[in-house]
Amino acid sequence: MQEQYVISRPGRQPVTHTGKSILNTARDLPLLLLIRDATFISLQQLELLIAGRTEELNYDSRNRRLARLVELGQIKVYPPCFSYRGQVFGITERGMKILELAGLGLFRSHAYVKTQPNVVQMPRYLMLNRIEIAARESFVVLQFIRARELRSMNKVVRCPTRKVYDSLAVIAGVTDSNTQIYLGIQYERSLKSKVRYARMRQNIEADNQIHGLLYIVDTEADAVILSREVCSAKVPVGVVVAALFESRGADAALRFSSALSVVRAMAGIAARPMCDPLPEFEPTNDPVSGY
Repeated sequence: MQEQYVISRPGRQPVTHTGKSILNTARDLPLLLLIRDATFISLQQLELLIAGRTEELNYDSRNRRLARLVELGQIKVYPPCFSYRGQVFGITERGMKILELAGLGLFRSHAYVKTQPNVVQMPRYLMLNRIEIAARESFVVLQFIRARELRSMNKVVRCPTRKVYDSLAVIAGVTDSNTQIYLGIQYERSLKSKVRYARMRQNIEADNQIHGLLYIVDTEADAVILSREVCSAKVPVGVVVAALFESRGADAALRFSSALSVVRAMAGIAARPMCDPLPEFEPTNDPVSGY
C-alpha cells in the first residue's frame, strides 16, 4: 500500500526519455522554483506552499510531475526527516540550469556557489518552511523572499539589506492594504555569542531596507535571552517562540526590548506600519556591503 506523501510513478509503463524533454512552464517551473528557494522541502510542505503558484491543481498529476523531475535529474529526493511527513526534495545543478535557461536563474557569486547544502541543515530549512506557512496564514503576504533569492537580489540592487536574513516577507498593512511592509525573518536555532550579536545590532541599525525584524526561536528561555541581545533604537525587533507563532499567528505573544527592559507584545505589531515606506529597489553596480 502506497504511503501518503511519498511520490511514485503509476506502474503501467515506465517513463523513457532520450535526453530531451519539454517542460511545461506553467506547471513544472513553479515546482522547481519553490524547491530551489526552499533549499529543502518536504512533500507535505510543498503541497501547502504551491497553492496559487501553479496551474497544476490535481494532486496526482503534480505527484507525477515531481516523479518525472526526479527521473530527469532536476530535483533530488532525500529520506524523510524526523517529525516531518513525506520525502524531502532539493534541487540539483541540472535543475538550477533549467531555471537559468528559462530566465529564472539567480546571480551566483563567491558568496554562494554551492547548489547542494549540507543535509545537516535540513531541519533548519524545514522549520523555515513552517514559518512561511504560518506567516501566510496570519498575514496578507505579498511576497516571501528566501535567503537564496535575497543573496542574489543584494548583488544587483542599489540598497541591499545589511544582512542576508533567512527570509524577507513583504506583507500588506492592517489599516491600509496598499501599504507594503518589509519584515526580515530570522530563525535562531541556537544562540550565538555576545560579540556576534553586537555585530548584528550594528547591521540592524544600519539597515534601511526593512521596517521590522522578527526573530523566531524554539523555546521561551531563548526568547528571553535573545530579546535582550538584538534590541534596536531604529528598527523594531521582536522575538517569538516558533510553536506559538504557528498556533496563534498574529495573536502570538512576542518579546522586544524597550528602555533596556524586556516587554511582551503581540506579533500583530509586525503587520502594522512601522515607518515610512521604503524606496523601490533599483539596479546598481555599486559594491555590496558585507553581511
